[in-house]
Amino acid sequence: MLLWLILLPILSFANSSSTDEKVIGIFYMKPILGHVHQSSVKTSASLTTIQCSHPVKVIESSKVSTGTEWAYVQVGDHRGFILKEYLATKRPDCFQGKYPKFFDAVNLDLAELYYWGRLYDHYIQVETRVH
Repeated sequence: MLLWLILLPILSFANSSSTDEKVIGIFYMKPILGHVHQSSVKTSASLTTIQCSHPVKVIESSKVSTGTEWAYVQVGDHRGFILKEYLATKRPDCFQGKYPKFFDAVNLDLAELYYWGRLYDHYIQVETRVH
């Protein structure tokens, strides 16, 4: 009985610390290729490369600070960061889906997928005022 009185506060603390995460929802990658980053910096290490329309689980956690531009996500076994502007609530129409024969014929290996995804990380998208 005395052992339970000692262990009860420890066990309740362990349970409460693991429940501070909340799944916000399932989102989809919009760019043709991208990365799940180790930290919320574009130049941080890549945990994995993902393609357009790949589902990602967006997580809210009191232990992880994302700022306003980044989302904390889980993709497979990897947890990391993706720019929020790269995520869509609905599955987007992707180049790979529209032209699968062409995309398959390009025959990109893993290293090329990685480098094209890194290039997209540094690509700056803006709208022009030219009509």
